[in-house]
Amino acid sequence: MPWRAVAVLLLGLLPMWPGQEQPASNKSDSSKIWVGRHQEIEEYLRSAECVSMTVFAKVYVSRCTFRPGGPVARMAWRPLRPGGHRGFRENYKSEIAGYELDKLLKMDMVPPTVERDLQGTVGAAQLWVEKVVDGNDPTLPDAEHRSHWEEQGVRMTMFDTLIGNRGRNRANMLRDDAWNLMLVDHSRAFAPGSELLHKLNRIDKEYWVKIESLTRRQLDAALRAWLDDGEIKAILDRREAMRAEIKSLPR
Repeated sequence: MPWRAVAVLLLGLLPMWPGQEQPASNKSDSSKIWVGRHQEIEEYLRSAECVSMTVFAKVYVSRCTFRPGGPVARMAWRPLRPGGHRGFRENYKSEIAGYELDKLLKMDMVPPTVERDLQGTVGAAQLWVEKVVDGNDPTLPDAEHRSHWEEQGVRMTMFDTLIGNRGRNRANMLRDDAWNLMLVDHSRAFAPGSELLHKLNRIDKEYWVKIESLTRRQLDAALRAWLDDGEIKAILDRREAMRAEIKSLPR
């Protein structure tokens, strides 16, 4: 997705993700409740009892509600089996790989996502982010938050380019009242190949250093359970293509 188009999405952010609440009035609130608590929340997502389920058939996702009092109130459930869906190659394992790569890059934009067997079906269980908006919410960032918001948009584009994400759209970019950008739905990412799906007109140099420092050993350790050899190699191939494109950017 070209940066100009991304900027339009970011500055005009975004219909509400099914069932998401409107933002709270306290603008200092962050919905990133998982930061510093990754392991605790991952374990809860794997084991907490689902007491009710709401199915959103249009977007192929369900929402599971847990008993009150736990570290997480709800989770998104995507049991997409590997294969073709709606004309795209999709796989629930790509959801988990997106989260694991987010952790490697210390990005903290993808909510905790784990594999779980729910009622005999294996799929991706992801923290359901509360108090966020997506879609076509007309609110624009004020002067205080604009720079932070735009910087996150640059990182999102770099991340999606690295993972070959064909699924980024208005409905899977979320934000809270602190103008934190959160990214969900990576089921169409990590296909083999080195094609760059997004034009890199801007980069975050600090984030690029993190991408450049990734090794095959690190990727294997974090992603081997979710991606095959070709899919992991494609991450490194796309990085090489990104490096060539970045070198051509104006200094």
